[in-house]
Amino acid sequence: MTRFGLALVTCVLITCSAAPLFAQEEVTPLRMADKAKLPPDIAKALDLWEDYVHYLRIAQTELSTSAGTAFLAVDLDPAQLLLVVDELSPYRDFDITLVRAQKLEGAVGDLAKKVEKKIHDARLSLAREGKRIRAAIEELDDGLRQRLLAQDRLAKAGEYAVPQMLQVLQSSTTEDRTLSPFVIETMVKIGRPVVAPLCESLDELPATTKQQVAEVLARIGYPMSLPYLKAEMEKPGVDNDTQQVLTIAFNTVLERTGIPADTTAAQLFLMLAEDFYKHRESLILDPKADFNLMWSYASGSGLSAMEIPTPIYFDAMSMRASKRALKLNPDMAAALSLWLTADFRRENNLPAGATDPSYAGMRSPHFYATLAGPDHIHPVLHRALEDMDAELALDAIRALRSTSSTRNLLNVEGSLQPLIAAMNYPDRRVRFEAAFAISESQPHVEFSGAQRVVPVLGEATREAGKLYAAVIAPSIDEINGTVTMVQSGGQYQVLMGNTIEVIQAQVSSTPGVDLIAVNTSPEQAESIIVAARRHFKLMSTPILIFTDADSLAAVNRRLGSKPMVFVVDKNAAADAITAAVQRATQSSFGAKLNDQQAQDYAVSALMILKKLQLQHGDTFNATEAESALTEALKDTREPVILGAGATLATFPSVEAQQALGQVAISGDVGVTLQVDLLRSLAASARMNGNQLSDIQIDRLIDLITKTPAGDLADAASEAYGALNLPTSRGVDLIVGGK
Repeated sequence: MTRFGLALVTCVLITCSAAPLFAQEEVTPLRMADKAKLPPDIAKALDLWEDYVHYLRIAQTELSTSAGTAFLAVDLDPAQLLLVVDELSPYRDFDITLVRAQKLEGAVGDLAKKVEKKIHDARLSLAREGKRIRAAIEELDDGLRQRLLAQDRLAKAGEYAVPQMLQVLQSSTTEDRTLSPFVIETMVKIGRPVVAPLCESLDELPATTKQQVAEVLARIGYPMSLPYLKAEMEKPGVDNDTQQVLTIAFNTVLERTGIPADTTAAQLFLMLAEDFYKHRESLILDPKADFNLMWSYASGSGLSAMEIPTPIYFDAMSMRASKRALKLNPDMAAALSLWLTADFRRENNLPAGATDPSYAGMRSPHFYATLAGPDHIHPVLHRALEDMDAELALDAIRALRSTSSTRNLLNVEGSLQPLIAAMNYPDRRVRFEAAFAISESQPHVEFSGAQRVVPVLGEATREAGKLYAAVIAPSIDEINGTVTMVQSGGQYQVLMGNTIEVIQAQVSSTPGVDLIAVNTSPEQAESIIVAARRHFKLMSTPILIFTDADSLAAVNRRLGSKPMVFVVDKNAAADAITAAVQRATQSSFGAKLNDQQAQDYAVSALMILKKLQLQHGDTFNATEAESALTEALKDTREPVILGAGATLATFPSVEAQQALGQVAISGDVGVTLQVDLLRSLAASARMNGNQLSDIQIDRLIDLITKTPAGDLADAASEAYGALNLPTSRGVDLIVGGK
């Protein structure tokens, strides 16, 4: 816009509005005669903007969408756009209208988001213009009205205005010295947006400016400044005047927090890091923006900012605060663990294609975690489990597997044993990785939770589509009705009983239970939950309680808050019951595994189970997974069938060898796989002797006699020979020439 145009608009504003330009209320609209004096594009945009907001407020969605779409199409530069919405329009509280509109579905909500983004981008664009910021600073001493206008523009610039305002405070020129008091007042008026850059600069400022900044921080009173002020107070060699100002500022802010006065700067930085990690909304200026600023200060160049992608902003800032705590107190273990935690989560949350400028030149989070060692990784895993952050838990478990001895892995001497707790985590990936880590460490010490390792390994071998449910109800009719409701959510193989004890007796013969459906009184349901959580195979199984509508609220309050417990009205609509069954079952699965991931987990679990069985250790009983392995022989994935056969070959039971023999001899699998299974059968016979049934032996002989020379015939004869049957049977095959 030309200088003449701006002067004209200013004249119109002064003439037509007695209200302050920054008031959050409607002001008198421009008269038609005054609008005629505006440039055509601005006048058109103003009309469309007023129509858009007006129609939104009276819920005329079609008209608002039409006006809003046309408004976005008007070609305005950022200054012109903000002139329309902030200064010429009577709707000074339009942001409230836009927030409400964004909650609506469809075109109305989408358009409101686009409008808000365009306004937001325009503000950022103007805020970065150094000349505009400097001009506003220079207008601070041009009289009351001009000062108010200048302060309003600087407030819109927010944190972007701080570098130049701080330069004024450090300047020795007469002009800037005159401006300094106005700059201080403006900083206080802007408030929270200036705190972060001022805090980051405090350490490097000369004494006089440091005192001025401390005064500003005290008057704003934002708790984020506490660790920075305390760090300056703890520095050796601070002059008395500066120390006094810092102390007054610190105590002024401290009064509003309830934090003990003797808290050290390191402890305060750790508290700040915790607040960042917990995503305290008060610590981020623009949570809807694509990025937020991380400030740094260097002598000679002053304040500078890095644009941190908003999804990782909290984690990057938590890392920075943790690092400050460690610099002040290198022995602060909690700060190191939090730094590692935030580092992992920062990497996990970094948007695809985005970069983190604060991490330039750094190594991978895994590098730093393994460098820190298991004592500092256990708190990372503990926090991940508490926060239900599966990706972070997986990161921590992988770091533990890379660095830990058995005792360190289990943290036997520590107060936290999160790896053991991870085997009950709702996401199966976490359960599997935890069980892998523990079993691979070959522990020779007793520890609570050891009984969970083998069932979790068995669970990892299962094919995703095969589900098991346990149904508990007091009568046959109620059991059958509950089974029908459960089956609406999927094809389950069902265990049935009227007590949890009856179910527990059946569980040992299943590879695992995916859902417990309870249709009893609330008192009985509560006792079932307690008993299930004590059983090593049911500790992490979801429990779905069926109740009637009259008791629904009470049962939900009493039991619904327990982990992995869900409540549903048994008389609800069929689709609601189906959804409840599916939701409860899926709650223990976590992120969906693709076919390759599921197969990799299954094969790894089978290898570990075989190793555990061959080691004959006292800590784990691999045969507890026998039912899961028997089921795995029916899998559709050849590597899983092969692994199950090789593992079952090491098991001493009759059932294990006969299950292996059934698949190996039947020929229901491909020839190549059948050859491998027959060799596993031979291995089973060598280790455990002949435990096949007579019918199976007859079928093996029949296979040998009917199979032409080749790998299959050789493998079948190897299995037969390993069975060490009576001589006469082998002679018959040889003499008969087969």
